[in-house]
Amino acid sequence: MPLEKLTYLQDGDENNPENQVNYSLKRAAYLVQTGDILAITIKTSDQRGAMYFNNQGTSFLNQGQGDLLLYLNGYTINPAGFLELPVLGQIKVVDKTLEEVKFIVETLLNEYFKDAATMVSVQMGGIRFSIIGDVVNPGRYVIYQNQVNVFEALALSGDITVVGNRKSVQIIRQIKNDSLVTVNIDLTDTKILESEYFFLQPNDIINVKPLSVKTLGIGTSGFQTFASILAVLASSATLIFTLNQIGKS
Repeated sequence: MPLEKLTYLQDGDENNPENQVNYSLKRAAYLVQTGDILAITIKTSDQRGAMYFNNQGTSFLNQGQGDLLLYLNGYTINPAGFLELPVLGQIKVVDKTLEEVKFIVETLLNEYFKDAATMVSVQMGGIRFSIIGDVVNPGRYVIYQNQVNVFEALALSGDITVVGNRKSVQIIRQIKNDSLVTVNIDLTDTKILESEYFFLQPNDIINVKPLSVKTLGIGTSGFQTFASILAVLASSATLIFTLNQIGKS
């Protein structure tokens, strides 16, 4: 297997140990989509009034209790794009950033708590994404932090296998109006560091396609490849021997 097909972030000048290049990272703000579940915590000096807004267990993210409590106690964005909060009612939040949602909720609460200081926390409850294809451990993952890049995500899956195509990894991303966009990224090229797809967004799908060598039935390691070729040769030799025996009989 050629080394250039297995090496990430090739810059063409790897023999220079002092080669330093600066890259401008692009962090696209995530826009809330229908079906998202938000963890919203409201803090105010009017503790009695805050009880109407905070579901029991809204601090579960800090307690590390995971997805179940997010599903049970979070606020789901309905198919029409609205978030429904107690007392405040339905609030249109689809296609808005988390900071914009926070500002809208705080503005409405300031009308409700006129004489009390109010602070709102709006979180996604981690970044959920799926990895399929030629990785060691495909599956659905969640990282409880505000951002994750594609290499961190692949590391969780055990990395791409030897026969996975690092030069054409497909990202499937949900965008506005419940539509999807797909793009192929080259993880062997340092240009990926400045791509808007370097950082994942919630609900992204990473699809690692196989190299053409795998479609021919070659194994994922040198030994497996050798064993596969040996098995084919042995089968061919057996077939020839059998045909010769039939011809002599």
